Amino acid sequence: MKTLFFITMLLAVFAGFLHSQSGSINNTLGTGGSFIIKDGSTTFLNLSQSDGILSLNNSFTFPVTTGSTLGVIFKGTDRFIHDYKPLGKDGFNTFMGVNSGNFTMTGGNSFSASYNTAVGISSLTALTSGYMNSAFGVNTLYSNTTGYMNSAFGFSSLSSNITGICNSGFGHQSLLYNTSSYNSAFGKNSLSANTTGSNNSAFGYQSLNSNTTGADNSAFGLNSLLNNITGNANSAFGYYSLDNNTAGNDNSAFGYQALNFTTGNENSAFGVFAGYNLTTGSNNTIIGFNARSSSDTVSNEITLGNSNVTNLRCQVTTITALSDARDKKNIRDLPLGLDFLMTVKPRLFNWDRREWYEDGKADGSKMRENPTAGFIAQELDEVQTKGHAEWLNLVLKSNRDRLEATPGNLLPIMVKAIQELKTENEALRNELVIVRGSIGEQIKKEVRAILPKIDQQEEAKAKVSLNETQN
Repeated sequence: MKTLFFITMLLAVFAGFLHSQSGSINNTLGTGGSFIIKDGSTTFLNLSQSDGILSLNNSFTFPVTTGSTLGVIFKGTDRFIHDYKPLGKDGFNTFMGVNSGNFTMTGGNSFSASYNTAVGISSLTALTSGYMNSAFGVNTLYSNTTGYMNSAFGFSSLSSNITGICNSGFGHQSLLYNTSSYNSAFGKNSLSANTTGSNNSAFGYQSLNSNTTGADNSAFGLNSLLNNITGNANSAFGYYSLDNNTAGNDNSAFGYQALNFTTGNENSAFGVFAGYNLTTGSNNTIIGFNARSSSDTVSNEITLGNSNVTNLRCQVTTITALSDARDKKNIRDLPLGLDFLMTVKPRLFNWDRREWYEDGKADGSKMRENPTAGFIAQELDEVQTKGHAEWLNLVLKSNRDRLEATPGNLLPIMVKAIQELKTENEALRNELVIVRGSIGEQIKKEVRAILPKIDQQEEAKAKVSLNETQN
């Protein structure tokens, strides 16, 4: 590059002189000789025969490029270095590389076709009126015409962009097929298939690699949102997070392989492997390391923690839920109460989970030592089935191989049972009062009947005692 530059400079120095000659001028340097241009003791130019190196000891000035024959360095017949600006435009362009930029740029504003920098073969080669673009690498912003404020760094980065604006592509073939705006891609093949999708951000090798028309997505991490095609408003942070999402919308995954297989919508997962098993389910929230949804296809569910969690801690012990009468219809008394509750069997047991065993069969060898109080899902299901109360949803059956209980749904029945017990207790109390009153009246009646007899007996005893005294 340095040698080429100096040779070009030398040709420029002699260009005017040679142009004025009617014939050719040939000079041959002797072995070890030099061609020197100097002024007194100052050497300005030196061409050495021994190594062919041309040395310049001062500046070399090029005029501003205003056409294809002025201020241009060519490589062969191809333009190589120039700063072409259309007439009446601000200019300040820099083009370096074979066929970088062109000499046909135009535009309506003073800043059109200005403030562009392109370094690399065919970088910004189709530019017309675009401005403030930066292209570094072979074929970077190759097709860009009117697009402005784009930045492309890496082989073929943003090479298909034509009119898109404010895009940033950093990495081999990043935003390769992009034609839209406001996308940012950092990493090899990041957003490489994007065409009309806008407002996407991809950071990491092949992040959002397959995205074509999806918009408002954010992917951070190797292969994050790798297969997303048309999905919108997804956020993936972590290696392979939301990797298999194709058309799902509004998903958020934070953590290594979080929501890796989901294709559903409106899911949120936080933690390494969080929601890893979820596929088509939607509107789920899954929090914690290796936290899994109850099934692969479940929807509208919240999962807190994995199967090893033993305590759920919070400053308050209740969860507030919507209960406004204006949002309810067919309000009536609960038909289930004490009789139903008496069929429920509270149990004491020790956990011995199948998932703790490699073959999935619990044999008691890994049974937890401390017992736990609770219910058996199968027994709760039997109770609600016999009571024609499946609507209670005491058992979650989305995964038939892993039944889960929701004993909190028994609370209204417990309240009803307590009310029934109170009603029964009050009835017994009233009955007792009546019984006590009846017994009292009967005793009084019998006492009143006995008292005259006692009085007669006492009088008789008194008379006998008086007679005995007189005798």
